[in-house]
Amino acid sequence: MTRTPDTSGRVLHAQLHLLDRQLIDQADGHLAGKIDDVELDLDADPPVVAALITGRERIMARRIAAIDTAVTVVVEDLDLDYYDDWVENHVIAKIPGAGDATE
Repeated sequence: MTRTPDTSGRVLHAQLHLLDRQLIDQADGHLAGKIDDVELDLDADPPVVAALITGRERIMARRIAAIDTAVTVVVEDLDLDYYDDWVENHVIAKIPGAGDATE
């Protein structure tokens, strides 16, 4: 059990409330990935979530704007589209006719 960095003081179970949850960009509401792992600050009493891990990015807890059925984060300078862009350029682009498909 860990406490979230918000000021509400509510207790969340990282595995139940965070892992595999959808990330939403606070600025535009677009889906920005899923939470693969959490990093805990075990020196805090009680331990708290220090960061969310998604793909190759580490999202510091201070960027968490809201936790609900999805987790809203302040994305700013993070490259959360890296894997989507890679799949589009290296897999989908090689499928015959894929360049003709409408978005």
